[in-house]
Formats: sequence, C-alpha cells, structure tokens
Amino acid sequence: MKNRKSLDIHTFYNLSRYCFLNIEYNYSSVVEQTGITLPQLRILWILKAFPGISLGKIATIGYWTCPTVTNILKILVDKKLVVKEDSVNKKVYKLNVTEEGEKYININKQNKSKNFHLFDLMNLFSEEELDLIVDFYKDIVIKCGKDYIFQYVDKINSLSLKVDYTDFSEDETKKLKKLVFFYNTLRIFILHVEHDHRLLLKNLNLTYPQLRALWIIEAFPGVTSRALSSLAFWSPSTASLIVKNLYTKDLIYKEKAAVKNSLYLFINSKGEQTLIEDFKLNNHRLIINDYLKDTEEKTLNTINNHLYLINKKLKNDMVETYIEKIHEILESYHDKFR
Repeated sequence: MKNRKSLDIHTFYNLSRYCFLNIEYNYSSVVEQTGITLPQLRILWILKAFPGISLGKIATIGYWTCPTVTNILKILVDKKLVVKEDSVNKKVYKLNVTEEGEKYININKQNKSKNFHLFDLMNLFSEEELDLIVDFYKDIVIKCGKDYIFQYVDKINSLSLKVDYTDFSEDETKKLKKLVFFYNTLRIFILHVEHDHRLLLKNLNLTYPQLRALWIIEAFPGVTSRALSSLAFWSPSTASLIVKNLYTKDLIYKEKAAVKNSLYLFINSKGEQTLIEDFKLNNHRLIINDYLKDTEEKTLNTINNHLYLINKKLKNDMVETYIEKIHEILESYHDKFR
C-alpha cells in the first residue's frame, strides 16, 4: 500500500486494542474470583465516586447503553451491594453503594501482593516516555469528546478505589496513577472506535466480532476455534458461535483437524471479498483517521514502539506476528482497493 500513514494507524489501533483486551481479560478473571464481575465493580466505583448519580450518567461514564446499566444495577440491588433511595422527584431515585458493596470495592483493591497487569508496566518506561503515552491518549479522548472520563479517573485515584497505594513509594504511586489514567483512556478510545466501526459494518451484514474473527482466520489459515478464542480473548463458546455464524454466511470453510472434535478454519473467496470491501469502503471513513490525521509520523511510530513493548511485557506474543501478517495481506489486496 502506498499510504504508509494508513498502515501506521492500523498498527496503532491493533496494538492498542490487544493491550486493552489483555489487561481487561486478566483483570476480569481476578475480579470474578471475588463473586462479582468487572462491569459490576465498575458501577460500584462510579457510584462511590459520584454518590446519587443518575443511571444515564453511569452509562455515559462506563460507555454502556442504559439497558445494560439497568440490568447490572438490578443484579447489584439483588445482591444488596447498591440501594435505591427515593428523591424529592418520585420519578427519579438516587443510587448509593451499601456497606456490603463497600466490602467488594475493598476486596478488589489492587495492592503489591496482587498480580495486576498495570504493576508489570511500572518500570517499563521513563517518566518522560510514560508522559508521552498518557498525553497521546488524553488528546485522542478529548478529540472523541469523552473528556468527562478525566474527572472519573481523578476520583478513583484520589479515593484509591482501584489501587491501594499504601505500600507504594511516592514515585511508584505517581507512575501507577498515570497508568490508571492511561488504561481508562485506552478503554474509552477502543470502545469508541469499535462503536464507530460497528455502525459502518451494517451494510455488509457483519458484526464487529465477526470482522475480527475473519481477520484472524485470514492471518492464520487453519486456525482452530479454540485457538481463535485465545487470540481474540473470547470464551470458547463465544468463538464457536461466531464461527458458526461466519460459516452460515458462507464466509469461511472448515477442514477436519488431527485433534478430535476440532476443525481447521479457512477464509473463502467471499470472506476475503468482504474484508476487501470493508477496508475499501470503511477504512478512510473510520473516525480514528480524523483523530490522527495531524499526528506526525515520527510521533505515531514512537507510540507504536512503546505499545509493542507493552504488549510484549503483557505476553501478547502473537500481536507482532498478527500485525505483520495483516500488513502482508493488505499489500496483496492493494490492486483490489482501486
């Protein structure tokens, strides 16, 4: 492809996305051992940071839909972790964390004794390098119009809702708070771009997870459903459902694998054409291009190099290979993009 900037942006998004998925997956696994889910814990943090906040504002801060928040709140109320309190306006109620809810917040505070992925990144960069990363994502989030997240991050840091800073030195605490900021802005950025791309996929009769699966199958021909679930950070059942839907849409084909009850997955010509159409029609329309159009190539390359290091530290060993393969595929598609 002639447009090097387009490849660099593609690299940036994939590096960012896999960094987010790894940390989120790891953190979710840790939280679930305490009896609640990470989204449930996030709502407890939001309510603790902003007592009496409305359901709509919870949805905005967490980047969820209102129905999703309603469902999570129902679970939290049933578990007696959140209480609804009547207000002067009987149509509106206030939401607050109960004493039992506080216990779950405290149990899930990350400290030096716990295996929290952000701790692994503390000594990876100099203060100047970390500031560059933090400022880069901060600028993107501002361009996304999601800068309300900054107040939320300040709250969870000042109230020590996510991390117990007691046993950390002053310098460590300073770095950790920047990493918490980085992770929250990273999350909002990824969810925002996914939402944008999801809307563009409707004309192709494709969901965003199905698109991601197609790219992985194209990059790793013969991948199994189980390997796909690992590469995409999905549960095996989710991966199986996505594969089933792609097969029903005649975008992939299967071959029997040597391992019992396992199948090798391959993209077919229709699936390849779908990827080409998406890239041809949607790549230049994705909002991420607007956010990064004025970013100097040197700066973007520096950020990408830092993200490669983060992914390596998080043991996202396949990311570099995946990106290389995708670039080769895009180069091979070049003539078809015209």
